[in-house]
Amino acid sequence: MLQDRSAPVRYLSVLHNNMSFSSAQKTLAILPKCTGCLSLMGSLFIFQDVVIHKRPIDRVYYRIMLGLSCSDMIASTVNIFSTWPIPPDSGNFLASGTTATCTAQGFFNELGNLATPLYNTSLCAYYVLVIRQAWSEDRIRVRVERYMHAMPILIALTIAVLGLPFKLYNNSGWLCWIAKYPKGCSGSDCTRGEHADIFRWVHYAIIWSAIISVTVGMYLIYLKVKSFDRREAQENNDEVARMERSKKVAIQSALFVGALYLTWSFTTVTRIYQVTTGNNNTTLLVLMAIFFPLQGFFNFLVYCRPRYLRCKSRNPNLSTRKLLWLALHPEDHTKSRGQAATRERQTPYVEREENNQRADRNRRSITASYYSVGNNFAKYPHNTGDDYTAINTVKAVADENDYKTVRDGKSDNASDTANAKEETKTNAVTEGSKVELDENSDEPDAGPDPDEEDQRLHP
Repeated sequence: MLQDRSAPVRYLSVLHNNMSFSSAQKTLAILPKCTGCLSLMGSLFIFQDVVIHKRPIDRVYYRIMLGLSCSDMIASTVNIFSTWPIPPDSGNFLASGTTATCTAQGFFNELGNLATPLYNTSLCAYYVLVIRQAWSEDRIRVRVERYMHAMPILIALTIAVLGLPFKLYNNSGWLCWIAKYPKGCSGSDCTRGEHADIFRWVHYAIIWSAIISVTVGMYLIYLKVKSFDRREAQENNDEVARMERSKKVAIQSALFVGALYLTWSFTTVTRIYQVTTGNNNTTLLVLMAIFFPLQGFFNFLVYCRPRYLRCKSRNPNLSTRKLLWLALHPEDHTKSRGQAATRERQTPYVEREENNQRADRNRRSITASYYSVGNNFAKYPHNTGDDYTAINTVKAVADENDYKTVRDGKSDNASDTANAKEETKTNAVTEGSKVELDENSDEPDAGPDPDEEDQRLHP
């Protein structure tokens, strides 16, 4: 007699369909899928922007952002799955997994959610070295960059792997993480996750250490920027410009740290409430389900902010929708990598169209000015003799040359000035392209200040 292997599946399906789920359970199962998708799309944008448009990735900032976006893509994917990998007998809405799928989700949950804040610590340390210590790009790359990547990866991977032999990854609410099984057990009564409490405290110790580290780093940056305000009136123009760029870097760093705070604040408050009261608060859980998966989306907004501001300063008359389109569709530098990008590709399309119209008007003006002299053969149709024809032809050629000579003589200075301006503008645009590649970091020593570039390009 053959055994019906589909019977357990049908039984669990009937059991799941007969369960009544509260609105809170449904909300906690669906919300992370939505916010996780936003975070995943944000991290994917940063990833493709760095990998495709920043090649070769020769800046420390972009390599850190690449690691941060990769770790957040792992965490976002985990949140998108939410209750799906949890076994159906757990009583969660949409739960349809097994113990193996729950273990896999818990492993990647721990890996991604530990590596992301640790990469935020590396990013903050980079900003401290650039702004406060005034380290060069080469010095950071040679001396400390390896630790900026090794620390997040090794710590997160070590803790995540240790959870496997201890069977720590079980249902913890709306996803699988470090938890005891069965729920509410203690000590040897637990079939899985007996040491879950210890590893949870280790997890939060690492997270809170990262948050404290970035807080201290931001305070050091604040002190440095505050000292710039006192020195600004006493320094020369170059030093003042460098200070202004450092202030922009400080703002960018503060926004990345703010994204970290916003992601982990409700999670921290929820865990503190659970430890102190022994109960769950539905409001806190919903806020946690909204904000906890969104760090990739917040990072995306901060990452694109300098690009949006640059597009806005260069095209002040464009609508917000068009400015966002320009910010999200960077110019393709990959086809001209290794060469100076052409002015046609680097000039915004609004200015390019105006330049084309201006060039057409100039050509029409030159043609009309020459023929308005009236020294062509058509002016003398009654003279058809060979001698007169030859004389008239010579005269027409001479008049044309005279016209060109007079025109060139009158506009010699203007032409030289225009050529000089054109060459300067082309060089400025080419230089602006270099700045644009590095603009997202707002680094003080990465190139000319974007506001100064905009004034030169669009006086």
